[in-house]
Amino acid sequence: MSEIVKRSSKNAGDAGEYFVAYMLSRLGISAALTTSGSSAVDIIATIDGSKSISIQVKGSWARSQPRQWMVGKHMPAASPDFFYVFCNMSEDIANKNAPEVFIVPSEVVASNSTWHHSAPLFKVAKGEDEKYLDRWDFIWLALERSLS
Repeated sequence: MSEIVKRSSKNAGDAGEYFVAYMLSRLGISAALTTSGSSAVDIIATIDGSKSISIQVKGSWARSQPRQWMVGKHMPAASPDFFYVFCNMSEDIANKNAPEVFIVPSEVVASNSTWHHSAPLFKVAKGEDEKYLDRWDFIWLALERSLS
């Protein structure tokens, strides 16, 4: 099973959504995946049901340009309760490394996306890793904000 089989972008999206839901659950955050094919929100997350946030997951197999993602067909909306989670995963089933995950507030995605072939594109530039890599605290803080 060490042979690398080419997988679709749909497979990448599904794998990314399930991985993000898994990580949120590990952090004590309840995560509900929306119906497949929903365009704007992939996961609704909450701590105790009184406050929820929306998450759009963009998964990729990290083939080429591993740090850029199309973020829809229109410029992204910005909200303090909406996050993008960009997830780079290996296609090699033998690779045991965790995916590279960037958690980015929607305000940042909305203000930094550029048009590329009639679709908005968001890039994490070299040197910006520490701003967004594994920043699960962004989601936790957004949920806690409303509890206090």
